Amino acid sequence: MRLVSSFLASLAITCTLANPGTGRGRGKGWGHHGNDLTARSRAGSFTGFVDPEVPDVAQWLGVPYGAPPVGDQRFLPPKPAAYAGDIATTSYKPICMQNGGPGPGVFWEVVPEFQNTDPQAEDCLYLNIWGPRKTIGGGIRQRHQKKVPVIIWICGGGFQEGGGHAPYQVPDHWVQRTQTHIVVTFNYRLSVWGYPGARAAPVNAGLADIRLVVEWLRENVEAFGGDPDHMVLWGQSAGGNAANSYGYANPDDPIVAGIVAQSGTTSQINSANTTAFTVLAKQLGCDGLSAEEELTCMQAADNDKLHDIIRNGDNVPRFSPVADGVTLFANNTERLENDQVAKVPLILGNTVNEGAAFASPDSPPAMNVTFPFLQRVGCGVEVETSLRVQYGLETYRYLSAGNFSNITPRYWLGAMHSSDIPLVFGTHYEFRGNSTELEWETSYSMEGMSHAVISLNRFQLTRDRILVLAGRTEL
Repeated sequence: MRLVSSFLASLAITCTLANPGTGRGRGKGWGHHGNDLTARSRAGSFTGFVDPEVPDVAQWLGVPYGAPPVGDQRFLPPKPAAYAGDIATTSYKPICMQNGGPGPGVFWEVVPEFQNTDPQAEDCLYLNIWGPRKTIGGGIRQRHQKKVPVIIWICGGGFQEGGGHAPYQVPDHWVQRTQTHIVVTFNYRLSVWGYPGARAAPVNAGLADIRLVVEWLRENVEAFGGDPDHMVLWGQSAGGNAANSYGYANPDDPIVAGIVAQSGTTSQINSANTTAFTVLAKQLGCDGLSAEEELTCMQAADNDKLHDIIRNGDNVPRFSPVADGVTLFANNTERLENDQVAKVPLILGNTVNEGAAFASPDSPPAMNVTFPFLQRVGCGVEVETSLRVQYGLETYRYLSAGNFSNITPRYWLGAMHSSDIPLVFGTHYEFRGNSTELEWETSYSMEGMSHAVISLNRFQLTRDRILVLAGRTEL
């Protein structure tokens, strides 16, 4: 096993494997607009804006990458968006339909900055781009200007909720400070809309959305100043699972140069169950039909009614990715044995107190409450790391141990699930006071992982070691 070490020397990562401003309320589309912020790409001409608070960052919000997945396209893999023409991309678009929302729990009651509260819609296949403004000039990237690497961020949310715009996941100050890369966030389909597992629609449409994003960026990101040969797919939680799964699904043409999976990795064995869709269809009056008839009936169902049943219905199955043989496989170990995995570096890891995020916010939880989730995530990372090393794949592992009170304000939350997101995005200081020196340095180190991967630099390696971010020592 190989561990990230040299650029993390001031801190330590682990496991088998000056305040720049508040930035609150960003992405409203106000500020400077002009021809120097127009990216002319194969997909269309997109005019962005500059927020005066981050004057060296060009932003394009709500860029269409997929055709609206509505009507007879509901539940199916995405189709590319039609040529957009000349459009202003200055505000976020609705996130995809959610099986979640405000309610009890740590994320909504204590640290809502992790959550996305934008309006929801089926027409949701949009992405957002933040890049150094210097890479755009006169609407076309200048030949003498160096293209910058691209980070493609996949949000988490258990494949039930989430989207391309959550307060802790806005990278404008990160890009303003470093001027070294572009960050892309996006919406992808969730719950039954993304993972129907239907007899006539077996493909995980939500995972297919992610592939379409990567393909769209390969064809278009250069117009925004990005380098399509230096892109990394980076996800957290369900997004980490999706990023890891992507490597198995795209062994021959991954497009990306590296993958990072935070607190989420795909299982080696995955189910191909296709009965949940039929159970749901019965509640919408689409029962007793052939596979194709069932799908057609469900595609015609009222979306508000469908959403209400998913959220509030009795005995409604939970829809998550299934082994469709296209985006997710029944046996990933077999794919490793058959050399069917992308040959790109993978960084993966988890936090030391994952499960605390899912306990009651009222009092410190008992170990039997928090340990099962930590065990599930940690063991998944352990297994994936060990197998990749066994098959000679370039793999790095970390453990995030920082307990920072402005991210997790209750002491017992500590390095809970998702607590490393603000460290990656550099947003840790924005909502509950400025950060300590250690917190800033830890944040810089986590950002450094992306820079190392997307610039195709290789780490100075220490074999069979685990490093700990913001922890005491190596394990």
